[in-house]
Amino acid sequence: MGSLSAVGFALVSRFTLLTVAALVVALQIGHPVWIGLLSVVLLCIIGARMLSFYLRYGTIEYQRRGEFLVAYDRLLESPQWIATVGPGTDFSVINAIVDRLRDTGRLRITGVDSVDGGSVQFGPLSDLDEAINTLQLPVHQTERPERDPTIIAAAGGLLLFFLAVPAGLFLAPGIDSGTAYASLVVIGPFAVIHAGILLYVALSRI
Repeated sequence: MGSLSAVGFALVSRFTLLTVAALVVALQIGHPVWIGLLSVVLLCIIGARMLSFYLRYGTIEYQRRGEFLVAYDRLLESPQWIATVGPGTDFSVINAIVDRLRDTGRLRITGVDSVDGGSVQFGPLSDLDEAINTLQLPVHQTERPERDPTIIAAAGGLLLFFLAVPAGLFLAPGIDSGTAYASLVVIGPFAVIHAGILLYVALSRI
């Protein structure tokens, strides 16, 4: 059910990006204390995300019991959620980046009374169409948005620009290393955040 690639995309958050940016700055400066501290923080984030992903999806199997769709947790030996397959429940395809890259699929199910918020995720699955047919789910459209080279090229170009600006500080002949490091500390986190957003936009239309 889960994979390291799925966990990797789940790591893309503002705090994680800021931590990575700070670690890059610490590596550039060569400060061992900050390098060690930020490395530990980053490893804790990765470990927590991997454990959370496994506990959330890695032990789940989906069962059809009459008019109900059940997400059964094999580890806890109990249902995680139960959705009624009927007019009051809506099934829609999630356009997740990791699914586009790995050729997997997942559904968003809304109108589920057994969970807070009334919304759950079905998948990711390697063959979403087969699962839909096997469980007889009322889903007739599983295609995601088509690949858009224009959006990919535009986002990719802007991404290269945001990455080139910090790199140019160290390559410019008139800027000393101290000024370059100071500028990197100021603009680095913002560049990483914008680069992450542009990367998301590009990958979402691959």
